[in-house]
Amino acid sequence: MDDRPELQKFEGSNVKECLKNASLSLGVSKELIKYSILEEKRGLFKKHVIISIDSIDGMTDEGSLKLDFAQKDDIKTDTHNEKDGTIEIKNGEIIVKNPFDGGEPAVISNANNITLTVNGEKVTHRANVKKEDIIEVFLKEDEASRNLDLSTSPDNMEAYISIKYKPKVTYKLKDSLPKNSVLIESEVKEKNMPPKFTEAEINNELLSNKIKYGILKMVVIKCSKEDEVSQLIIAKGKKVIDAIDDRLEVKYDGGHKDYNNDEVIDYKAIGTVEGVEKGQVLAVLHRGKSGEDGIDINGKVLKCKNSKTLTLGVGEGCELTDEFTVTATSKGRPSLRGSTFFVYKTYEVNGDVELKTGNIQFVGDIVISGSVREGMKVESGNSILIKNNVAEAEIKASGDVVIKGNVIHSNISSGKEDVLNLEFLNDIKSMKDDMLKLIASVRQVKGINLIRKNSSDGELIKILLESKFKKLPQTAIKVVKRITELENDEDELVLIIKHKILNLAPLNIVDFEELNDVVTIIENKIEKMEMNLKLPVDVVLDYSQDSTIKSSGNIIFTGKGEYVSELVASGSILFQQDKGLARGGVIKAGKEIKCKVVGGLGGVSTKLIVEKNGHIWADVAYPNTRFIIGEREYVLDVLSKNVHAFIDKDRELIVEKLQG
Repeated sequence: MDDRPELQKFEGSNVKECLKNASLSLGVSKELIKYSILEEKRGLFKKHVIISIDSIDGMTDEGSLKLDFAQKDDIKTDTHNEKDGTIEIKNGEIIVKNPFDGGEPAVISNANNITLTVNGEKVTHRANVKKEDIIEVFLKEDEASRNLDLSTSPDNMEAYISIKYKPKVTYKLKDSLPKNSVLIESEVKEKNMPPKFTEAEINNELLSNKIKYGILKMVVIKCSKEDEVSQLIIAKGKKVIDAIDDRLEVKYDGGHKDYNNDEVIDYKAIGTVEGVEKGQVLAVLHRGKSGEDGIDINGKVLKCKNSKTLTLGVGEGCELTDEFTVTATSKGRPSLRGSTFFVYKTYEVNGDVELKTGNIQFVGDIVISGSVREGMKVESGNSILIKNNVAEAEIKASGDVVIKGNVIHSNISSGKEDVLNLEFLNDIKSMKDDMLKLIASVRQVKGINLIRKNSSDGELIKILLESKFKKLPQTAIKVVKRITELENDEDELVLIIKHKILNLAPLNIVDFEELNDVVTIIENKIEKMEMNLKLPVDVVLDYSQDSTIKSSGNIIFTGKGEYVSELVASGSILFQQDKGLARGGVIKAGKEIKCKVVGGLGGVSTKLIVEKNGHIWADVAYPNTRFIIGEREYVLDVLSKNVHAFIDKDRELIVEKLQG
């Protein structure tokens, strides 16, 4: 295909003048031009001709001498008029011959990457030259380069290396046969690669980028020999190996009791766990494994979480056959409190509890097939199941209380607390909160460079403990004293308090992040204490009236609900039956209250109380219902539906409702 633009036109008074103009414009001899006449006009005194260029002799189809009309200074031809001047390039020398009489002078031009001067004047397009002219050519060089690039993964656990080399390239003049018009061109003379990065240079680059751990030596050697490297892993950190917590495998049916507020509960099963035989294995403790700290490529230690440990305990009816196995020593019903096991015997009353039977007090479970009559008292070391009503009586159990009938003008309580341990738990929780605030303060002070450059983290922590956090060492002393009384001086928390918190001990701290270890140990201690401190036991009943009902776990109504009663639960208070009533009295829960219908048309006052992070729900609530969350209170003044009361993130009491 012809690569030239269509209809390259030249004008003149005759064809000869057109060819002359074309020859001068294209830099070729007019004898080589093949053309067509496009227009020819004759006047009385003047003639006008337009021609177009068809081809130029000597141009090949492959385009080795292709005419580029955009850059006419590049045109050259293998033939010339014998009278014309010529230019020859041989072994880097430019040889010019002058034209004979009537011949055209030699024409020289240069490519873009070459600087050409004639008699000191820079040639920008093309120039006529003679033998006497001083022609100088300046050839560019491509400088050598070598690049080493390091990148890291977002978690700083891997580093990647890329290496590229570029040679130094020198050029020489390209030979050219004698011609009238010559384009000065260059060609590669030689290429020289720069020296490869040595192992020492690669290692120094790693260190300058703070990559100092997990460097792969064989990869460094490989990189020092390869011509090119792309995103090759050159350093790997050591990953954290998480600890495995202790696991308690309970061997009897019904050993785990964990009530979710949204799940269906089989209340018939409460207090009626299948019994075990003497010698039966109740549980096996499976020890976990300690974790291993990790290290990132910058050498930073990544702390693993400590494993949660369990300590097996045995009470009545159980023994430890070894440090990992609990076995029943008597026949009865097994019970698990925290990680302590019991086997209780069952006392059964086939009928009512009345004057004839007397009050009942039993260390194990009590099952009453009838009712508990006026003035009677039933007390159990574990669970109580009453299959009928309770009227003007007192029921007290360390475990669950299940009453299938009504409770009228009676006192019901389940669960118990160890007051001393509760105070101890509060101290430990306070210490944890202060530790977290201390860590945040240190991080803030270091972040805004408020300390001297030569001050250590330990010195900063000591200053904060003596000024802003004076209460923390005092609480720590109380915790150490209590642990020493209950356990021993070698307790892990006691040792870490002595070595990092009290007196001059903070000066031993190198990195303030070490305090996170203290927080983790405290959290483990809190979790273990909470498992054993407060029994998560429930009271389950159908209906109560003019009664007081207290539970360390949940209070759950399966029937009609309550009327003018005092209900107190550490967990939740739930009304499950549709249209179950909560009318009058005080209903107080630690976590949440879920009601169906609250109050009534008569405007009876009903108080619903939860702690500051709690929630209250009611399908229907009548006026004069009081919603109390923490210290905030809201009194409903209109009949409402789908009520939800809670404290939002801005610490405002929110009561969502639809007006009834």
